[in-house]
Amino acid sequence: MKRVLCALATSLICLILFSPLSSPASRAAEPADSARAAAPLHPPLWMQAVSIFELNKDLVPGKVSQKIQELEKDGRVKSETDVDVALALDGAGKIKTEVLKASKDGKDITAEQRKKVDEAAKKQAKEDAAKKSAKKDAGRGSDEHSHSFSLEDTPFNPERQSEVRVTETTRGETIDGTSCACFEFSYPEKRPAGAKGKPATIKGKAWIEESSGHPVKLEYVSDPLPKHVKSMSTTLRYGADANDAWVVKEMIFEARGSFLFFGKAIRGDISLGDYWKYIEPASQK
Repeated sequence: MKRVLCALATSLICLILFSPLSSPASRAAEPADSARAAAPLHPPLWMQAVSIFELNKDLVPGKVSQKIQELEKDGRVKSETDVDVALALDGAGKIKTEVLKASKDGKDITAEQRKKVDEAAKKQAKEDAAKKSAKKDAGRGSDEHSHSFSLEDTPFNPERQSEVRVTETTRGETIDGTSCACFEFSYPEKRPAGAKGKPATIKGKAWIEESSGHPVKLEYVSDPLPKHVKSMSTTLRYGADANDAWVVKEMIFEARGSFLFFGKAIRGDISLGDYWKYIEPASQK
Protein backbone atom coordinates (compact mmCIF):
# COMPACT_ATOMS: atom_id res chain seq x y z
CA MET A 1 0.00 0.00 0.00
CA LYS A 2 2.86 2.36 0.73
CA ARG A 3 4.05 1.87 -2.85
CA VAL A 4 0.54 2.58 -4.16
CA LEU A 5 0.16 5.78 -2.15
CA CYS A 6 3.69 6.96 -2.92
CA ALA A 7 2.98 6.46 -6.61
CA LEU A 8 -0.13 8.60 -6.21
CA ALA A 9 1.91 11.23 -4.43
CA THR A 10 4.41 11.25 -7.28
CA SER A 11 1.68 11.64 -9.89
CA LEU A 12 0.16 14.53 -7.99
CA ILE A 13 3.54 16.24 -7.74
CA CYS A 14 4.03 15.86 -11.48
CA LEU A 15 0.62 17.39 -12.08
CA ILE A 16 1.74 20.60 -10.45
CA LEU A 17 5.28 20.63 -11.76
CA PHE A 18 4.25 20.18 -15.33
CA SER A 19 0.80 21.76 -15.56
CA PRO A 20 0.20 24.86 -17.63
CA LEU A 21 -0.23 27.64 -15.09
CA SER A 22 -1.59 31.16 -15.13
CA SER A 23 -0.72 34.62 -16.34
CA PRO A 24 1.22 37.57 -14.97
CA ALA A 25 -1.09 39.56 -12.75
CA SER A 26 -0.22 42.79 -14.56
CA ARG A 27 -1.14 41.42 -17.99
CA ALA A 28 -4.68 41.71 -19.34
CA ALA A 29 -6.26 38.37 -20.22
CA GLU A 30 -7.42 38.17 -23.83
CA PRO A 31 -9.37 34.99 -24.65
CA ALA A 32 -7.48 32.62 -26.93
CA ASP A 33 -9.22 31.30 -30.05
CA SER A 34 -9.87 27.92 -28.43
CA ALA A 35 -11.23 29.64 -25.34
CA ARG A 36 -13.55 31.84 -27.41
CA ALA A 37 -14.91 28.78 -29.17
CA ALA A 38 -15.88 27.27 -25.81
CA ALA A 39 -17.08 30.54 -24.25
CA PRO A 40 -20.85 29.88 -24.63
CA LEU A 41 -20.50 26.69 -22.57
CA HIS A 42 -19.39 28.26 -19.30
CA PRO A 43 -19.83 31.39 -17.18
CA PRO A 44 -17.73 34.44 -18.21
CA LEU A 45 -15.66 34.41 -15.02
CA TRP A 46 -14.68 30.79 -15.58
CA MET A 47 -13.64 31.65 -19.13
CA GLN A 48 -11.42 34.44 -17.78
CA ALA A 49 -9.54 31.81 -15.79
CA VAL A 50 -9.33 29.64 -18.93
CA SER A 51 -7.82 32.56 -20.86
CA ILE A 52 -5.28 33.22 -18.10
CA PHE A 53 -4.29 29.57 -18.28
CA GLU A 54 -3.84 29.69 -22.05
CA LEU A 55 -1.76 32.87 -22.09
CA ASN A 56 0.88 31.52 -19.72
CA LYS A 57 0.83 27.76 -20.15
CA ASP A 58 4.62 27.48 -20.38
CA LEU A 59 5.54 28.77 -16.93
CA VAL A 60 7.70 26.31 -15.00
CA PRO A 61 8.53 26.41 -11.27
CA GLY A 62 12.28 26.78 -10.79
CA LYS A 63 12.20 25.51 -7.22
CA VAL A 64 9.94 22.95 -5.56
CA SER A 65 9.94 21.96 -1.89
CA GLN A 66 8.13 18.75 -0.96
CA LYS A 67 7.18 17.44 2.46
CA ILE A 68 5.67 13.95 2.30
CA GLN A 69 4.45 12.38 5.55
CA GLU A 70 3.33 8.84 6.32
CA LEU A 71 0.75 8.95 9.10
CA GLU A 72 -0.38 6.63 11.87
CA LYS A 73 -4.09 5.81 12.20
CA ASP A 74 -4.50 8.53 14.81
CA GLY A 75 -2.94 11.14 12.55
CA ARG A 76 0.50 11.22 14.19
CA VAL A 77 3.46 11.46 11.81
CA LYS A 78 5.17 8.09 11.42
CA SER A 79 7.75 9.18 8.87
CA GLU A 80 8.60 12.37 6.98
CA THR A 81 10.55 12.91 3.78
CA ASP A 82 11.64 16.40 2.72
CA VAL A 83 13.02 17.09 -0.74
CA ASP A 84 14.06 20.38 -2.39
CA VAL A 85 14.51 20.30 -6.15
CA ALA A 86 15.38 22.79 -8.88
CA LEU A 87 14.09 22.68 -12.46
CA ALA A 88 16.18 24.18 -15.26
CA LEU A 89 17.10 23.62 -18.91
CA ASP A 90 19.97 21.36 -19.91
CA GLY A 91 22.23 21.87 -22.92
CA ALA A 92 19.69 20.21 -25.23
CA GLY A 93 16.88 22.52 -24.16
CA LYS A 94 15.13 19.88 -22.08
CA ILE A 95 13.96 20.37 -18.51
CA LYS A 96 16.21 18.68 -15.97
CA THR A 97 15.54 18.07 -12.29
CA GLU A 98 18.28 18.61 -9.73
CA VAL A 99 17.85 17.42 -6.17
CA LEU A 100 19.26 20.18 -3.97
CA LYS A 101 18.79 18.36 -0.67
CA ALA A 102 16.72 15.55 0.76
CA SER A 103 16.17 13.99 4.15
CA LYS A 104 14.04 11.28 5.75
CA ASP A 105 13.29 11.56 9.44
CA GLY A 106 16.27 13.87 9.80
CA LYS A 107 18.71 11.59 7.94
CA ASP A 108 20.36 12.96 4.80
CA ILE A 109 19.32 10.98 1.69
CA THR A 110 20.36 13.50 -0.97
CA ALA A 111 22.65 11.08 -2.81
CA GLU A 112 19.96 8.40 -2.86
CA GLN A 113 17.34 10.77 -4.23
CA ARG A 114 19.71 12.09 -6.90
CA LYS A 115 20.32 8.54 -8.07
CA LYS A 116 16.58 7.88 -8.30
CA VAL A 117 16.06 11.07 -10.29
CA ASP A 118 18.87 10.15 -12.70
CA GLU A 119 17.45 6.67 -13.22
CA ALA A 120 13.96 8.05 -13.78
CA ALA A 121 15.31 10.58 -16.31
CA LYS A 122 17.09 7.85 -18.28
CA LYS A 123 13.96 5.72 -18.30
CA GLN A 124 11.85 8.65 -19.46
CA ALA A 125 14.33 9.47 -22.22
CA LYS A 126 14.06 5.91 -23.55
CA GLU A 127 10.27 6.03 -23.44
CA ASP A 128 10.20 9.39 -25.21
CA ALA A 129 12.56 8.09 -27.92
CA ALA A 130 10.38 5.01 -28.43
CA LYS A 131 7.23 7.12 -28.71
CA LYS A 132 8.89 9.50 -31.16
CA SER A 133 10.07 6.60 -33.29
CA ALA A 134 6.63 5.00 -33.29
CA LYS A 135 4.97 8.25 -34.32
CA LYS A 136 7.52 8.78 -37.09
CA ASP A 137 7.01 5.25 -38.42
CA ALA A 138 3.26 5.82 -38.44
CA GLY A 139 3.71 9.05 -40.38
CA ARG A 140 2.08 11.09 -37.69
CA GLY A 141 4.92 13.54 -37.03
CA SER A 142 6.39 14.59 -33.72
CA ASP A 143 4.42 14.94 -30.51
CA GLU A 144 3.17 18.49 -30.13
CA HIS A 145 3.47 18.20 -26.38
CA SER A 146 6.73 16.29 -26.12
CA HIS A 147 8.07 18.60 -23.41
CA SER A 148 6.78 17.04 -20.23
CA PHE A 149 5.34 20.06 -18.45
CA SER A 150 2.51 20.68 -20.96
CA LEU A 151 0.08 18.48 -19.07
CA GLU A 152 -3.37 19.10 -20.52
CA ASP A 153 -5.56 17.40 -17.98
CA THR A 154 -6.79 20.37 -15.93
CA PRO A 155 -10.23 22.01 -15.68
CA PHE A 156 -8.93 25.31 -17.14
CA ASN A 157 -7.43 23.83 -20.30
CA PRO A 158 -9.12 25.58 -23.28
CA GLU A 159 -8.93 22.43 -25.39
CA ARG A 160 -10.92 20.46 -22.83
CA GLN A 161 -13.76 22.87 -22.14
CA SER A 162 -16.23 20.82 -24.19
CA GLU A 163 -15.64 17.96 -21.69
CA VAL A 164 -15.68 20.04 -18.51
CA ARG A 165 -19.02 20.51 -16.78
CA VAL A 166 -19.16 23.74 -14.76
CA THR A 167 -21.82 25.08 -12.39
CA GLU A 168 -21.52 28.32 -10.46
CA THR A 169 -22.78 27.96 -6.90
CA THR A 170 -25.17 30.52 -5.45
CA ARG A 171 -22.87 31.43 -2.56
CA GLY A 172 -19.67 33.41 -2.95
CA GLU A 173 -16.82 33.04 -0.48
CA THR A 174 -13.95 35.15 0.85
CA ILE A 175 -10.58 33.38 0.85
CA ASP A 176 -7.62 35.15 2.47
CA GLY A 177 -9.42 38.46 2.05
CA THR A 178 -10.24 37.85 -1.63
CA SER A 179 -13.86 37.86 -2.77
CA CYS A 180 -14.39 34.74 -4.88
CA ALA A 181 -17.10 33.03 -6.86
CA CYS A 182 -17.27 29.27 -6.33
CA PHE A 183 -17.70 26.78 -9.16
CA GLU A 184 -18.32 23.05 -9.11
CA PHE A 185 -16.70 21.15 -11.98
CA SER A 186 -16.21 17.64 -13.35
CA TYR A 187 -14.46 16.14 -16.35
CA PRO A 188 -13.24 12.70 -17.49
CA GLU A 189 -9.71 11.79 -16.54
CA LYS A 190 -7.32 11.83 -19.48
CA ARG A 191 -5.56 8.51 -19.98
CA PRO A 192 -3.03 7.05 -22.42
CA ALA A 193 -4.33 5.67 -25.70
CA GLY A 194 -5.30 2.02 -25.41
CA ALA A 195 -6.03 2.14 -21.68
CA LYS A 196 -8.72 -0.33 -20.64
CA GLY A 197 -11.81 0.32 -18.57
CA LYS A 198 -13.93 3.38 -18.04
CA PRO A 199 -11.97 6.54 -17.18
CA ALA A 200 -12.46 8.06 -13.75
CA THR A 201 -14.18 11.39 -13.33
CA ILE A 202 -12.38 14.30 -11.71
CA LYS A 203 -14.77 16.24 -9.49
CA GLY A 204 -14.11 19.36 -7.49
CA LYS A 205 -14.57 23.03 -6.70
CA ALA A 206 -12.74 26.10 -7.98
CA TRP A 207 -12.68 29.52 -6.34
CA ILE A 208 -12.04 32.38 -8.78
CA GLU A 209 -11.46 36.02 -7.84
CA GLU A 210 -14.53 37.98 -8.89
CA SER A 211 -12.67 41.13 -9.91
CA SER A 212 -9.89 39.60 -12.02
CA GLY A 213 -10.71 36.02 -13.01
CA HIS A 214 -7.58 34.73 -11.26
CA PRO A 215 -7.98 31.22 -9.81
CA VAL A 216 -7.45 31.35 -6.03
CA LYS A 217 -8.09 27.79 -4.86
CA LEU A 218 -8.86 24.43 -6.42
CA GLU A 219 -10.01 21.22 -4.70
CA TYR A 220 -10.69 17.92 -6.42
CA VAL A 221 -11.07 14.16 -6.02
CA SER A 222 -11.14 11.19 -8.38
CA ASP A 223 -14.33 9.11 -8.77
CA PRO A 224 -13.95 6.19 -8.49
CA LEU A 225 -10.79 6.10 -6.41
CA PRO A 226 -7.80 3.95 -7.45
CA LYS A 227 -7.68 0.38 -6.17
CA HIS A 228 -6.87 0.03 -2.45
CA VAL A 229 -7.37 3.78 -1.87
CA LYS A 230 -10.19 4.71 0.53
CA SER A 231 -9.90 8.48 0.30
CA MET A 232 -7.81 10.97 -1.63
CA SER A 233 -8.09 14.74 -2.02
CA THR A 234 -5.96 17.49 -3.51
CA THR A 235 -5.94 21.24 -2.91
CA LEU A 236 -4.14 23.85 -5.01
CA ARG A 237 -3.55 27.41 -3.85
CA TYR A 238 -2.62 30.20 -6.24
CA GLY A 239 -0.88 33.53 -5.78
CA ALA A 240 1.56 36.04 -7.29
CA ASP A 241 5.22 35.11 -7.46
CA ALA A 242 8.22 37.49 -7.34
CA ASN A 243 7.66 38.50 -10.97
CA ASP A 244 3.93 39.19 -10.41
CA ALA A 245 2.98 36.05 -12.33
CA TRP A 246 -0.18 34.41 -10.97
CA VAL A 247 0.80 30.80 -10.38
CA VAL A 248 0.27 27.70 -8.28
CA LYS A 249 2.05 28.44 -5.01
CA GLU A 250 1.11 25.41 -2.93
CA MET A 251 -0.33 21.94 -3.32
CA ILE A 252 -1.69 19.87 -0.44
CA PHE A 253 -2.89 16.28 -0.76
CA GLU A 254 -4.00 13.44 1.48
CA ALA A 255 -4.56 9.79 0.66
CA ARG A 256 -5.66 6.87 2.81
CA GLY A 257 -6.03 3.21 2.01
CA SER A 258 -5.32 -0.37 3.01
CA PHE A 259 -3.32 -3.28 1.70
CA LEU A 260 -2.94 -6.75 3.23
CA PHE A 261 -4.95 -5.57 6.27
CA PHE A 262 -2.54 -2.71 6.98
CA GLY A 263 -3.84 0.84 6.88
CA LYS A 264 -1.71 3.56 5.33
CA ALA A 265 -2.05 7.30 5.05
CA ILE A 266 0.02 9.85 3.17
CA ARG A 267 -0.05 13.64 3.46
CA GLY A 268 1.93 15.99 1.25
CA ASP A 269 2.64 19.71 1.22
CA ILE A 270 4.41 21.06 -1.85
CA SER A 271 5.46 24.68 -2.37
CA LEU A 272 6.50 26.10 -5.75
CA GLY A 273 8.37 29.25 -6.71
CA ASP A 274 10.96 31.00 -8.92
CA TYR A 275 8.89 30.46 -12.06
CA TRP A 276 10.40 30.88 -15.51
CA LYS A 277 9.05 30.64 -19.03
CA TYR A 278 9.90 27.62 -21.16
CA ILE A 279 10.55 28.20 -24.87
CA GLU A 280 10.47 25.02 -26.90
CA PRO A 281 13.65 24.46 -28.95
CA ALA A 282 13.10 24.59 -32.71
CA SER A 283 14.33 21.01 -33.03
CA GLN A 284 11.43 19.77 -30.87
CA LYS A 285 8.65 21.67 -32.64
